Amino acid sequence: MDSRDADRKVLAAMRAHGADLNKPAHTIHYLYFKTIDAANTASDELRASGFEKLRVHRAPTKSLWKRLFGPHKFSCIAETHAVPEESAVFATTDRLNALAANLDGEYDGWEASIEK
Repeated sequence: MDSRDADRKVLAAMRAHGADLNKPAHTIHYLYFKTIDAANTASDELRASGFEKLRVHRAPTKSLWKRLFGPHKFSCIAETHAVPEESAVFATTDRLNALAANLDGEYDGWEASIEK
């Protein structure tokens, strides 16, 4: 599924739950990287562009083997408040996909609060 389809599914789910997509929603974005340095670089770039409550840490895994011996992934979780209008969502997703790709990482999508 491409990012546009994923974005549209999240927006449809928000609408189905009664969200007013004209109101700013608390939005959380998830990015994953192979190194802590890449995750910290992403965090710095996102903070400089207005994202809030940035957290960088080793990403959880269900595998005890991977927890002990790796390989490890590092997450960068970024929060903001934004109006979930389709073109703005697409622009943010494109930007975060590019940021992750530039740092050899992966953008894993977003979630948002339901504002009525």
